[in-house]
Amino acid sequence: MHSVPLMKETQPSNFLTIVSWLTLAALAIGALLNIYYGNVSHPKAFFLVLVGFVLFAIGKLSVVLKKRTISFGTNLMSENMANLYRLGYWLMIVGLLATFAP
Repeated sequence: MHSVPLMKETQPSNFLTIVSWLTLAALAIGALLNIYYGNVSHPKAFFLVLVGFVLFAIGKLSVVLKKRTISFGTNLMSENMANLYRLGYWLMIVGLLATFAP
């Protein structure tokens, strides 16, 4: 039997998911056009990219220092390090969009 969660208030609707992806695509296109033309709309927002990279690197270093190999993804990380890794990725993406989006 397939279990269906009773409460779904924390799950976005299909409409919200589509609107979110369209908004992200519009920002990404605007950012790519600004990169192509050499326009930097908000250079101070690049600080978010740097903070994100530091968090990403801390999460990744936790695996490298223990296992001495580089892996992809969060499989070998503890839950806290995996959360830092994901937050770092998110901040790098948002920082790039904020830096170059119109």
